[in-house]
Amino acid sequence: MSKTDFISGTILEFKLPNQLGYSYCKILDFRYIRSFDGVLVKVFDHIVKNPIEDVNILREKDWLFGARRMQSLPGTRGKGAWKIKGVFISKDDDMIPDFKYSIKYSPFEQDSSKLGPWHVISDIDKMSEKTFAYKAVSHLEDTIVSPRPAIEIRTAMEYLRLNNIEIKDHFDLEVTVNKLIYAQMVKIPIYKTIPLNLRGKAIGE
Repeated sequence: MSKTDFISGTILEFKLPNQLGYSYCKILDFRYIRSFDGVLVKVFDHIVKNPIEDVNILREKDWLFGARRMQSLPGTRGKGAWKIKGVFISKDDDMIPDFKYSIKYSPFEQDSSKLGPWHVISDIDKMSEKTFAYKAVSHLEDTIVSPRPAIEIRTAMEYLRLNNIEIKDHFDLEVTVNKLIYAQMVKIPIYKTIPLNLRGKAIGE
């Protein structure tokens, strides 16, 4: 995907691992704020067995999980590439969610409340001077950058979690990448259970 002719709000289709179906996401481009990881991907809660024809059916769909940061635009050519399905612009496209951040000495720490101090990253690149208790930011996505395969795995795992399907029946959780994505995911509530006023916002901010 060209970095110069990309339209923020583009809808892309990608295949999920283990033949779980097709998923759809919106890519928002904030590289003018932060070039390294200013691409946000928001995945729709809409997993289907056959590709959709009209992206407008996604307009009323909720998000499957909070926006994730990507280092670059996802590839749209070659093996495993994501497919451009169209563009639609929404009034909330310019609303950048907060992310949580702390120094992590081990990505597999089971109890994130033991990590800290926790900060809030707002507007992509502004770190709060104030520190937050973990419970105030636990529902936020982390600043950790997600490459394209990680988004595919996270989407599949969230779909399974949401539908009460055993994730370990579809993914080997001893494989490092699966283990890491799973560990990050289960620390965050299912998105649709997060109150609307707290989605993308720290408590007490």
